[in-house]
Amino acid sequence: MPYNRVIAIGDSFTRGDELADCPPQTEIDDCASSFTWPALLAKSLDATYQSCSLGGAGNQWISWQVACRLKPDTLYIVNWSWFERFDYVDIETDLWTTTHPQHEDKLDHYFYRNIDSDIWNLHRNLQQMHSTICLLKQNNIDFIMTCLDTHYSLTYNDMRSPNPGTIAWTRAISSLQQQVVPYIVDFGGMSFLEWSKHKQYPIGPNGHPLEKAHAEAAKYINTNVIKGMTNEHR
Repeated sequence: MPYNRVIAIGDSFTRGDELADCPPQTEIDDCASSFTWPALLAKSLDATYQSCSLGGAGNQWISWQVACRLKPDTLYIVNWSWFERFDYVDIETDLWTTTHPQHEDKLDHYFYRNIDSDIWNLHRNLQQMHSTICLLKQNNIDFIMTCLDTHYSLTYNDMRSPNPGTIAWTRAISSLQQQVVPYIVDFGGMSFLEWSKHKQYPIGPNGHPLEKAHAEAAKYINTNVIKGMTNEHR
């Protein structure tokens, strides 16, 4: 179906950090490169494009942004970030902030030393992804989802040795994955970043794929997703 607009929501990979035309981040809306694969896809669809992306953002923030911006006749591109990032709301400002493993902050160090868990990360991120899928489907909105973090398809037994006490975790994770994994678009079985490296496309010094990778990713999505989209992606 034709779309009036494309809205892409994600982190620095969606914003297009390290692309030549990417401006410094001073705001959220439209402060992004016009050469990212979502922007190029919007151009190929003859649709207006809006980027809502924030470098370093986690998936709670991404899910919240989707809920804030529901519009009809719009294709949403939701690019999920790394599962280890943890978003929370500052109690004094009501603004979102993110705990990140690379931050040099006492709170971050405490969090990752005493609270962080790979199992919790997997479960809570799958919950965010599932709720966002349900929200978009209930509003009859088309979407494309990708995920930088390939852990979304790991089972509990991939991360822990099986034992009789793990059945609850196994069921909780697998039940969410059954609802989420079919909606995650990959690039030949890889994330966008993995695929870019596999194809030996240029990568910036800070780890972001550059123009060639985005151009080829737009072609890949257009060929493998847009032309084959069905009502199951709503």
